[in-house]
Amino acid sequence: MELGMHGETQEQIQQIQIDAQGGDAQTQPPPTEIPEQTINKKKTKENLKASVWAHFKRGVVQDDGSYTATCNYCGLVYPMGNQRGTGNMRNHVKRGCQKIPPAKRHKPDALQRLLQAGRDEGGQPTITPWVFDQRRCRKSFAKCVVAHEYPFNCANHHFLKVFLSDVCPSFKLPSRSTIRLDCLNIYEEERLDLYELLGKLDCKVSFTSDLWSSKGRDRGFMCLTCHYIDDSWVLRKRVLNFIALPSPHTGRHISQAIYGKLVDWNLDKRIFCLVLDNSTANDVCVRDLLSTTPIKDVLPVDGQIFHMRCGCHILNLIVQDGLEVLSNEITKIRETMKYIRHSQARMEKFTLAASQVQAPNKKPAWDVQTRWNSTYLMLALSLELKQAISRYALLDPNSALYPKDKDWEHVEALVCHLKVFYDVTNKLSGTKYPTLNMFFPEYCEVYLTLIKMSTSPYAFIVNMSHEMLKKWDKYWKAGNVALAIACVLDPRCKLDVVEYYFKMLHPDECPRFMDNLRACLTQLFKEYFDAHSKDTQNQASTSTTSSAQMRSSDISDTRAGLQSFLSGKRNVDPTKTELEEYLSDALDGTSLDVDFDILAWWKLKAPKYPIMARLTRDILAVPISTVASESTFSTAGRTLSPTRSSLNDESLEALICAQDWLKASVTESGGSFGDVVWSSEPSESDDTICGNQP
Repeated sequence: MELGMHGETQEQIQQIQIDAQGGDAQTQPPPTEIPEQTINKKKTKENLKASVWAHFKRGVVQDDGSYTATCNYCGLVYPMGNQRGTGNMRNHVKRGCQKIPPAKRHKPDALQRLLQAGRDEGGQPTITPWVFDQRRCRKSFAKCVVAHEYPFNCANHHFLKVFLSDVCPSFKLPSRSTIRLDCLNIYEEERLDLYELLGKLDCKVSFTSDLWSSKGRDRGFMCLTCHYIDDSWVLRKRVLNFIALPSPHTGRHISQAIYGKLVDWNLDKRIFCLVLDNSTANDVCVRDLLSTTPIKDVLPVDGQIFHMRCGCHILNLIVQDGLEVLSNEITKIRETMKYIRHSQARMEKFTLAASQVQAPNKKPAWDVQTRWNSTYLMLALSLELKQAISRYALLDPNSALYPKDKDWEHVEALVCHLKVFYDVTNKLSGTKYPTLNMFFPEYCEVYLTLIKMSTSPYAFIVNMSHEMLKKWDKYWKAGNVALAIACVLDPRCKLDVVEYYFKMLHPDECPRFMDNLRACLTQLFKEYFDAHSKDTQNQASTSTTSSAQMRSSDISDTRAGLQSFLSGKRNVDPTKTELEEYLSDALDGTSLDVDFDILAWWKLKAPKYPIMARLTRDILAVPISTVASESTFSTAGRTLSPTRSSLNDESLEALICAQDWLKASVTESGGSFGDVVWSSEPSESDDTICGNQP
């Protein structure tokens, strides 16, 4: 039996209610009916409190308490009443109604909003209301995955979920497959932006390409990178493609892959130069491109400067041949470094020996044998640690392993001569400044160094110089004309520096070489002059048509006379071409050993030499090395780690290319991209020197 609040029975409760009403329950009159108007007013007061009713008109309340809500803008009717809420109406106002004014669609409720600080297009600080957007957050997270090489399965990381939930509980971390799709969407968006950017360029584009193979993959990959100088005279580069290239890697297959990608980017008619490393397959590739594709029809000077060999690779081959002469001493140094680093006990003993002789606080490290510059750094480091190694030899029973005094003497002589090659390689490996104009004088300095080495008192240095000179002569004849043209376009050099060095190298061939150089320069300038004249005529015809509609004929005649007068002032000698004027002007007094901003110089002189500036802009964009493509392989090695070897080719290309494009957009706008946090390199790589340098 149910009891009341104070323990009353049900009959007692009913009697209390009857007494309170003043009569018997059976004789009570029926309840008074409330007029409909009163109900309507009550419901109106209740339901119109929600702000969404500002966009709807309420209908008449029916007998069952239901009524309608009609949109003020599109007339859509929603049934209301009978415990129906206003959720559908709110969604209609936010997203469904197509006729609602934008100012009213996102009208905020009378609540305090979150604010975020930012900057407008002009760089001025701004404060705007913050509104959560799941799509925007997913896009930003996908960019983070692409740019900083996070794995797709980071969606399964527990504490990442916890962190994101604490920062923004509304954000739902997508799954692994969704993150992959978001990254592919980022790639497609950035690719379209780059396609439009390259299409608007008013210059030719040069390319570098190289091949790479990955452990655990049954095929190689080809990287294609473009280089150009933009309208602000800033050198730019972009990785266009990173595609799988099944074997065999013949010249025919390479040329087909390169040409196919040039067509995809609509750059096949704007190519200027192709830089490749020194291999037989690449030579066949160039011949195939020139003979089987329409590329030759758009190349300047009939393709004479189309193929450029990687200068750093040439130096690498030259020095590698020379190092074979001293292979025993180099092997001793390498094995000594590895032996000391092999165990913690040996390192502790070496640290003690180094402190006793006050040697530099550096750890022994060895080289990557296929890269001579890392061998040079290893030998230079061994000389710094010479006293510590000699002291350590007294504390270790395996003293026969270490270099002897004669070995140290040879290493010192070798390091002294290799320093020139190392400095030149570093200078020519840059990707943020033009390098083609530097190569001719630097290459000549290398040759003069080899001549000096041939007169060394050390027999092994003399033998090494002979081997290196053979390789130097082979590649010197292959591309010195194009290198000389770039040197002529350096205002510090022009023809004078080319003639100076060539007389020292080959005095008998100097007159013929200089004549060929002048003829090639003249032909190249003529082609650019004809193209410039054609563009000028098209612009003049368009300008004349519009001017005729805006001005009277008298004013047009006056302006035409003014243009003729100014042209006469600018060209003191109308018989001279821009090329002749440029060559006859005095040399810039800046030394070749000082950093010189050649792009800034030509940007300043472009109004005086418009045609020469256009020609120079295309030539200086040509890199002298394939470092830009080779550096991409380091990214590929990290991206395609043993734990991520299941990535398909589509995802791999999207991640590598999109990362390069995102990095360029950040760094070129003055931002800091940050370092890569993921690494798949083995621990032994920490003990090597410059393992990723060209």
